[in-house]
Amino acid sequence: MTETQAAFVNDVEDADPGVGPEDDSSDSIIEAGSLVEIRKGSIYSYGIVLGHSYVNGRIWHLSLISSGEVIQHVEADAYIGVPRMAARDLTVRAGTGATPMDRIETNARVEILKYLREAETAINRAFMAIGRKNVTLYNKVQAKDPDEWASVSLAMAAFILCDWKPESWPTLIAAHKYIMSRPLEFVPDIKSQRLALMYDVRPKNHVIKLQRVMDMVRTRSPELEAFIEKARGLILNAREKASESVDEPPSRVVIKDIEFSLDDRTILDVLHLALRRTRNISIDPFSGVVTSIIKRIGLYAHKVVDDVCLRQFLVEMGEMAPWEDIVAQRKELNLDLMPGEESQRLRDQDALVKRSLSSMRTSQEKAKQPLGPEDLYDRDPVEHLRHDFGSLPVYVIDDVSAEELDDGLSVEPDLNEPGSAWIHVHIADPTAVLPPTHAVSEAARQIGSSAYFIHRTWPMLPPSLTHNRLSLGSYSRKGEPEPVLTFSFKVDAEGRMVDYDVKAGLIRNVKRADYDSVDRLLGNRGAQFGYPFGAPQTPEVSHEPVLETRDVENIRLMDDLTRRFRQRNRQTLNPFVFSASMATLLANTKPIHGAPTTPSWNASYYRGFPNLTYQVYSQKIVERGSRLLVADCMKTASRVASRWFAAKGVPMLRRSARPPIAFEDHRDIERLVARMDEDGFVDHAEFLQSNLHVPPVEYVLEPAIHWSMGIPEGEGYVRVTSPLRRYNDLVAHWQIKDALLRPNASTRLFTPGWLTTYATEVLANEKLWKYSERTHRTQWTLMYIKRFLDHPNPPSDRVNPLQSLSAYITKPSHKRDLLTNQVPCHVPSLGISGTIVTPKTTNIPIGQYVNVRVKDIQVGLKAVFILELCGGA
Repeated sequence: MTETQAAFVNDVEDADPGVGPEDDSSDSIIEAGSLVEIRKGSIYSYGIVLGHSYVNGRIWHLSLISSGEVIQHVEADAYIGVPRMAARDLTVRAGTGATPMDRIETNARVEILKYLREAETAINRAFMAIGRKNVTLYNKVQAKDPDEWASVSLAMAAFILCDWKPESWPTLIAAHKYIMSRPLEFVPDIKSQRLALMYDVRPKNHVIKLQRVMDMVRTRSPELEAFIEKARGLILNAREKASESVDEPPSRVVIKDIEFSLDDRTILDVLHLALRRTRNISIDPFSGVVTSIIKRIGLYAHKVVDDVCLRQFLVEMGEMAPWEDIVAQRKELNLDLMPGEESQRLRDQDALVKRSLSSMRTSQEKAKQPLGPEDLYDRDPVEHLRHDFGSLPVYVIDDVSAEELDDGLSVEPDLNEPGSAWIHVHIADPTAVLPPTHAVSEAARQIGSSAYFIHRTWPMLPPSLTHNRLSLGSYSRKGEPEPVLTFSFKVDAEGRMVDYDVKAGLIRNVKRADYDSVDRLLGNRGAQFGYPFGAPQTPEVSHEPVLETRDVENIRLMDDLTRRFRQRNRQTLNPFVFSASMATLLANTKPIHGAPTTPSWNASYYRGFPNLTYQVYSQKIVERGSRLLVADCMKTASRVASRWFAAKGVPMLRRSARPPIAFEDHRDIERLVARMDEDGFVDHAEFLQSNLHVPPVEYVLEPAIHWSMGIPEGEGYVRVTSPLRRYNDLVAHWQIKDALLRPNASTRLFTPGWLTTYATEVLANEKLWKYSERTHRTQWTLMYIKRFLDHPNPPSDRVNPLQSLSAYITKPSHKRDLLTNQVPCHVPSLGISGTIVTPKTTNIPIGQYVNVRVKDIQVGLKAVFILELCGGA
């Protein structure tokens, strides 16, 4: 294997174990015949995609590069592409093996290499044209504010850099080459560079500070030597304080008699900037500076200077809290990190809401004018269409700590059809006041969804608007009717959905209850969460709801109806569901803040750690009792929405998931179906052994299949049940309102073209947030376990779940160094994934369980759980 092939074959970046059918196979496929630039670190090459393979749960692309080698790489390694550079039939004739199998493949590859070399010549010619123009791109595109990031598209960069055919693909690729050669100034888009073709532009002050510190390191300046001496003392003091305060609540202590100079602050700022998530596709301009400074301090001699070491250094310097959440700081998430009482963004948001509410239109003249970015609806657009549900009880069942209440359930037996009844799913209706043109709506689109992190929640919509007007119960607390969108379905005695409806509604009799209380009232066995390090010391207070006998009978009836419908539904597709255990932490108090967001001129150190409870759960654990009842109703409401859109001829995005594909033996699927339990779950380890490919989730306009939910082709699934926390659901609500108000219109508020473009945005956002939330949970759970292991004086009676660990293998091993391999695995009792370090000669099949023990825990930009084998398998 050549150096280039080796650089791409072990792709572990962003790798996570499959935790559910919709989380696998998120890579998209680049068309065969496309010209691509593939890049990993300082190694990059141009190639033409010959084809694809599916290996160990991932789609791999096989590209022929100019040296004649075939490189195996993932879609994310392709940073720019030109489709159809070579004809499809030519790539088929070329084959995908490491070497040609016959003369036909050899001749085809020779022809492809001619295209490739001609392409490289055209790119080099364009690059020379850029050099002749001699424009400094950075000066043209940097932000006006020297502390703000900017962005530039590839098309704009090419237009600035080159006068010769700036729109042509050779010039675009040459402009990309120019940008990638300047990592001090530009950073490629972190989400999907090949699709976005966008680049972040570093703030001017970041560049100046980094250049200043580079000069300090190169000249061994007295200012740097003074910083290093000061740092040694602060680090040793921080270590002592951390050890003596391990069981204390979290606190920050400012050292008033030690101040940072301007040069100290510049060095610390640069080290902060170095701890930023990037992908391994370009030279890191910070690495040399970080390594030099930390090594010269001399207190990390046994460590590799990487992001793990850098994080520890910043914690011990008092620049980060030991519990600091690195994921939330990622630029691409754009989360407001300031505490609520200090946040200018939140103050501006609240002021916007206040202005909008106070200036709601009342006059007929104003109502005829187009809505502006601060205009709410002066009156409910569908007020005249609302169905009044009167005194019908509506049950809002959620967690005790739920902040955004957006769904309630009610039931109406059909007296003319014994055994049949209507279930009404009432969804909070923010679009009764919020138009798509409002600035709040645009901000919601930017974030995409609410962010529920262990230490803090970032709601999609302003709490000042949600809690007073939009959340279910906000009107009924004031004795007023509650506007909702209601998705109704009728289930007969055989468990069939025989009718459905969607209507704007009013509800007046809202009754709130929590899951655990409802389960106790019904005698159900609710969710049984795992607490490997001990149950919560102060569990959530569960208040018994004020429910009458009739209420309990109503909830029992809904439970029975959804059970019948679920069983009937399984006869259609009978999908299996696999779900690995997952871990999270429960915080006694939120939010938990880290270090101050503005730089401090005084040194500081941290004591203690937040009080947290380690919880293990899975889809199989959670979908029980009242949680399953609510989940089933929400899924069915989304099916009803898809049916309604189709019947009305109104375009809308459906979430689609196709069935697994067996590449090796079609009987693998049959074997898994045979091993399903009564609820449709299969063991995750057994699923991995079957080597099935789960196609990626798609958003399509057609009512397509959603296999894992048992939704057949022709019915479809439209997300509508969480408009307070998902922008996509808001889009569906606006589209429904448009259809209700203009039933005979030839065009809709959101056209098929707009929705198709928006689908790409939705998928990119979902991928970003899923990855961020998984990485966030892993960081916090491994910080918890590391503190558990490092406790200087553990209580003699504490529970130690780390003494006996079992893991199953999730992927094949790959090379770690000359003597060892690393094997991805999952530890079900802890709900986290890890890596087992084994001798090179060790081979463990996927899905096999082995006994392991903890070898190391590394917490940096990503947290890694490193294990080693112990005892027998």
